[in-house]
Amino acid sequence: MGLTRIKHSSHSEHFLLLKYPQEPYRCEGCKELGLGPCYECEHEDCSFYLHEECANATPSAFHSFLKCSLKFHSRAPQGDERFCDACGQDVLGFVYQCKHKNPHDYHPSCLKLRRTLTAEDGRKLHLEEKPPSKCLNCRSTRTSNGIKGWSYVSSCGHYCYHVACVKDMILENWRKGYFVQDGNVNEATYYRALQSSIPHREVALPSGRSSSKIIQIWRKAKTAVMLIISALFGDPTALISLLIQQLLSD
Repeated sequence: MGLTRIKHSSHSEHFLLLKYPQEPYRCEGCKELGLGPCYECEHEDCSFYLHEECANATPSAFHSFLKCSLKFHSRAPQGDERFCDACGQDVLGFVYQCKHKNPHDYHPSCLKLRRTLTAEDGRKLHLEEKPPSKCLNCRSTRTSNGIKGWSYVSSCGHYCYHVACVKDMILENWRKGYFVQDGNVNEATYYRALQSSIPHREVALPSGRSSSKIIQIWRKAKTAVMLIISALFGDPTALISLLIQQLLSD
């Protein structure tokens, strides 16, 4: 956890305060959706937000998946359309880039993704650079824009989700305005949005399984998705915890 009050070069006229917004926001650093802790301008009439990772970005960074160091850029490199090689989303703002001739790009928040996620019952998901199986959402080893992308994979290997796919689920619902209505988070529409993000029971389940076994597998798949959502966007309110409980009781 960083300092609770900072000055940042991207918004030098005001101080930024570490807060826990009750609604989604757009990070002015990487231009990506945020749902968790962030630095927010202390002036109420100034809607400026920075992910913690963007506010605390360092000139260079390293990641265990990569063999070279990464350099921070406050503006997206000019030229061809670029994508984050972890989550598959567009690179529009703050970015870390390697020094190769054909460089890879990473959002600051993607570089900070936890390597292991653990559910309350002890089940684990591990961040993998190269998924060992097809993503349960898109049924492919590559994302929709053709990059390999990082994935979270369960210890048993049965549950594999692209970071890109889970991020797309939430971003699409956010763009449709499902999360916020009249400036406030709407719990009913937020719940429906997350519910639509969860795989249906027919998600790559082997035939011949008993109905109870299928439901058990389905619930594990839902738990995996919700864990990844929490890792990607944070846990901004008790609302998400409530939603997880509701989702898993269906």
